[in-house]
Amino acid sequence: QISDTHAASLLELASAIQSTPRSIRCMCLRFKDDVDESTMSSFLYFGQMIVSAKAIESLVLEGNGVGHEQIVCLQEFLSTNKTLRGINFTETKLDRSSSILLTGFLTGNSSLRVLDLSSNARVDDDSIDTILTAISLGGSQLSTLNICDAHFDGVEDLIGDNGSITTAGVRTITAFISQTPSLVTICLKMRSLNDEGIRDLSNVIRRRDSKISRLEISGTFGNDALQSIAEALKSNQSLRTIDIGNSLNLTDEGGRAILRVASVNVVNTWEQIMASNNTLRSVYLKSRPPPLLVSQDIQHALRNITNVDPIPTLKQKVWRYVDSNIEDLSYTKLEAKHMPFLLSFVKERGGINSLFRLISSRNNVPILFSHPTPERQHMESIMNKVALENATLRAMLKSERQFNDILNKENNSLRSLYEGDIADDETVTTTIMTPLLPEESDNRRCLCCRRGPISKLWECFR
Repeated sequence: QISDTHAASLLELASAIQSTPRSIRCMCLRFKDDVDESTMSSFLYFGQMIVSAKAIESLVLEGNGVGHEQIVCLQEFLSTNKTLRGINFTETKLDRSSSILLTGFLTGNSSLRVLDLSSNARVDDDSIDTILTAISLGGSQLSTLNICDAHFDGVEDLIGDNGSITTAGVRTITAFISQTPSLVTICLKMRSLNDEGIRDLSNVIRRRDSKISRLEISGTFGNDALQSIAEALKSNQSLRTIDIGNSLNLTDEGGRAILRVASVNVVNTWEQIMASNNTLRSVYLKSRPPPLLVSQDIQHALRNITNVDPIPTLKQKVWRYVDSNIEDLSYTKLEAKHMPFLLSFVKERGGINSLFRLISSRNNVPILFSHPTPERQHMESIMNKVALENATLRAMLKSERQFNDILNKENNSLRSLYEGDIADDETVTTTIMTPLLPEESDNRRCLCCRRGPISKLWECFR
């Protein structure tokens, strides 16, 4: 029960929040147990007084006393707030019904950047779907997402099906993550987070537009999950830290899969170096009592992958390979334009002795001295292009010539036919215009109509 003095202090705090010109980085409201009517009345008045307050940047609601009624008291403040950047529910009674009360706030506040749902025993698949759908509709560009099962402190808590979020809820979460490229920090600690869930998460990590730099995971996954993360790291350019808490069946095999992709101390082929990850710095495994499933050597190597930026990390890997294979670099497929950089790199890393070993090796002569110059390569590409265009033009010209030959043959045929018709017409005309002998006029027929006598020729011709 809250005293009158505490009630007055609460209202005074609300008045100060409403009137302050300064920003409040975080306001934490902690309710240990169920509260009585007088406390709820004071808190309701507190919620009404801070409506339209813009000073609060982040709100934390913590404790078993936070439930549906407490969220109702703050609903008007939340639904009208457009500036709150973070909201945190820790060990509360948040459930589906109280999640629905938050939809107005989540759909109307595009400034939200942090969502923390940690250790809330009543948060289930429906609650997760309601909250994440509202955030998507609101257009918030989340940078931090924390979702953790309640009572999830040790490996023994993985045993049994006592998690409120099932594999369906995990799929909802991974789908939301894939649609939110603005996420930078992700913390997922759920009993239903198995190998399949990690594979879905790895599909997001391998994307070039991924901005995730810190990943914390706990669940019932094993080595297959780390194998999928290792494959995703080959194309990832943002991940810096992975924190693996509770997990099952995780052995040295999973740790080695990540080391092969990221560590500077693992001997790889040239192709593996070119496909390796250069951003990951550390992978932390939660310490466990003996017997350990992951050896201390692997854990130490994972914690100390690198301590420098991506470009120096890549240079360390390349030098480790070049130094070991300096007498034969022909199969690196380096071109002439790379040679000045290679010579400078070798001299910088290994000094004159390494440079002499590189130049004196017969295996390196073809790539150092026999390749054409960049200018010649450039001109060769231009000449190849011109030759291809000439070949195309020659083929077109040949086709035109064949077509012209066909036309000439047709023209000659038509000319022959035309000249033959003219000759026939001249013959007929000559015959018609030749004077007829009197004795022939009675026996011959008209040459024009072939019906009347020849004596009627002139009349028929007219």
